[in-house]
Amino acid sequence: SDFTDIVLVQETRGEPDGLVVCHLPFGPTAFFTLSNCVQRHDIEGVAPMSEAAPHIILNDFETKLGKRVGNVLRCMFPVPKPDSRRVV
Repeated sequence: SDFTDIVLVQETRGEPDGLVVCHLPFGPTAFFTLSNCVQRHDIEGVAPMSEAAPHIILNDFETKLGKRVGNVLRCMFPVPKPDSRRVV
Protein backbone atom coordinates (compact mmCIF):
# COMPACT_ATOMS: atom_id res chain seq x y z
CA SER A 1 0.00 0.00 0.00
CA ASP A 2 1.02 3.63 -0.40
CA PHE A 3 0.57 4.83 3.19
CA THR A 4 1.94 3.85 6.58
CA ASP A 5 -0.18 5.86 9.04
CA ILE A 6 -3.81 6.81 9.52
CA VAL A 7 -4.70 9.95 11.48
CA LEU A 8 -8.34 10.43 12.46
CA VAL A 9 -9.62 13.64 14.02
CA GLN A 10 -12.66 13.21 16.24
CA GLU A 11 -14.96 16.19 16.61
CA THR A 12 -17.98 17.18 18.64
CA ARG A 13 -20.23 19.93 17.26
CA GLY A 14 -17.56 20.97 14.77
CA GLU A 15 -14.76 21.32 17.35
CA PRO A 16 -11.88 18.80 17.24
CA ASP A 17 -11.55 16.97 20.55
CA GLY A 18 -9.64 13.78 19.81
CA LEU A 19 -6.86 12.44 17.61
CA VAL A 20 -6.30 8.78 16.74
CA VAL A 21 -2.93 7.84 15.25
CA CYS A 22 -2.60 4.32 13.83
CA HIS A 23 0.68 3.04 12.40
CA LEU A 24 0.11 0.37 9.76
CA PRO A 25 0.21 -2.57 9.39
CA PHE A 26 0.84 -3.74 12.98
CA GLY A 27 0.42 -0.66 15.17
CA PRO A 28 0.77 0.92 17.59
CA THR A 29 -2.45 2.90 17.81
CA ALA A 30 -2.68 5.93 20.10
CA PHE A 31 -5.54 8.22 21.11
CA PHE A 32 -4.86 11.82 22.14
CA THR A 33 -7.41 14.18 23.69
CA LEU A 34 -7.41 17.70 22.23
CA SER A 35 -8.46 20.69 24.32
CA ASN A 36 -8.54 24.40 23.55
CA CYS A 37 -7.75 23.62 19.91
CA VAL A 38 -7.34 26.62 17.59
CA GLN A 39 -7.60 25.75 13.93
CA ARG A 40 -5.28 27.31 11.42
CA HIS A 41 -8.03 29.11 9.49
CA ASP A 42 -9.17 30.80 12.74
CA ILE A 43 -5.84 32.61 13.15
CA GLU A 44 -5.71 35.99 11.44
CA GLY A 45 -2.74 36.84 9.25
CA VAL A 46 -1.35 33.30 9.07
CA ALA A 47 1.24 32.72 6.33
CA PRO A 48 0.85 29.97 3.72
CA MET A 49 1.84 26.50 4.96
CA SER A 50 5.32 25.36 3.97
CA GLU A 51 5.63 22.10 2.04
CA ALA A 52 8.96 21.31 3.72
CA ALA A 53 9.17 18.26 5.99
CA PRO A 54 9.07 19.47 9.61
CA HIS A 55 11.57 18.90 12.40
CA ILE A 56 9.77 17.32 15.34
CA ILE A 57 11.20 18.22 18.74
CA LEU A 58 10.77 15.54 21.39
CA ASN A 59 12.89 16.81 24.27
CA ASP A 60 12.44 15.35 27.77
CA PHE A 61 10.28 12.39 26.73
CA GLU A 62 12.23 10.26 29.23
CA THR A 63 9.57 8.16 30.96
CA LYS A 64 8.36 4.85 29.56
CA LEU A 65 5.09 6.47 28.45
CA GLY A 66 6.95 9.51 27.06
CA LYS A 67 9.20 7.31 24.95
CA ARG A 68 6.20 5.43 23.58
CA VAL A 69 4.37 8.67 22.69
CA GLY A 70 7.58 10.04 21.14
CA ASN A 71 7.93 6.96 18.95
CA VAL A 72 4.30 7.23 17.77
CA LEU A 73 4.81 10.88 16.80
CA ARG A 74 8.30 10.35 15.34
CA CYS A 75 7.05 7.65 12.94
CA MET A 76 4.50 10.02 11.40
CA PHE A 77 7.05 12.45 9.97
CA PRO A 78 9.82 11.76 7.43
CA VAL A 79 13.41 12.61 8.28
CA PRO A 80 13.78 16.29 7.33
CA LYS A 81 16.49 17.69 5.10
CA PRO A 82 19.29 19.45 6.98
CA ASP A 83 18.28 22.88 5.62
CA SER A 84 14.62 22.54 6.67
CA ARG A 85 13.37 25.32 8.99
CA ARG A 86 9.85 24.11 9.78
CA VAL A 87 9.34 22.90 13.37
CA VAL A 88 6.42 20.94 14.87
